[in-house]
Amino acid sequence: MKKLSFLISFFFSLLIFGNEKQKTLKGLLVTGGGHHDYATQKDIITKEISKRLSVEWEVLYEMDPRRMKGLLSTDDWAEGYDFIFYNFCFAREDDTDFIDKVVAVHKGGMPVVAMHCAMHTYHPYVKGKAEEKSWNKMLGVVSSGHGPHVPYDVTIVFKHANHPVVEGLPSKWRTPKGELYMVPTVLEGTTVLAHGDNGSEHKPPQPQALTWVKEKDGFKLCATTMGHHNETVETKEFLDMVANGIAWVTRK
Repeated sequence: MKKLSFLISFFFSLLIFGNEKQKTLKGLLVTGGGHHDYATQKDIITKEISKRLSVEWEVLYEMDPRRMKGLLSTDDWAEGYDFIFYNFCFAREDDTDFIDKVVAVHKGGMPVVAMHCAMHTYHPYVKGKAEEKSWNKMLGVVSSGHGPHVPYDVTIVFKHANHPVVEGLPSKWRTPKGELYMVPTVLEGTTVLAHGDNGSEHKPPQPQALTWVKEKDGFKLCATTMGHHNETVETKEFLDMVANGIAWVTRK
């Protein structure tokens, strides 16, 4: 009888654990803007991430900066989601009240995933010290340009190799194509998990922070500067890392 009772308890424990693992997340992909093939990338990201995680996606796709600003200016645009994923490029926005309002959504606890040109959005045309701008403070870094379109090496930071975002990834791999971002400033509270290096013959000549996490100001963030080319977005390493990032930022 005790054995039967133990087996029943074990069975229900497996059911509960399984349900927790299979919990469907609701994600909002905010995407659009210039210089990138966002029409294709939105499909790659939603389709391929959903093979790795149970995510119910909604996509806010808008190429026009004025219309995107209008959509993100509503009071409830982020309500009902488990995380927001930014893959967009709107560098010229300089309305600090609007930018601060977007950032405030995350200070309220909404997890963030961000890639590539999100690091060049909502700060280049804002006046003031780069490290004090609200969007950069949210991201945890300052990025100020990029190198040429050449492949680069991705190297996991050894002491963080067991972090859930990069655990199981190769210690080093090379992107099929690339545009390495310059990240001269890593702000307090940011943990760099991987560096990118496109060689001393290219700018930037030194390895740059490429993927990082931050758990500060009431929310979790995972970001990477990877993702200019569709060929990179399609790679297993990139998709596994981003899926891991989503799982990490949404884990309570």
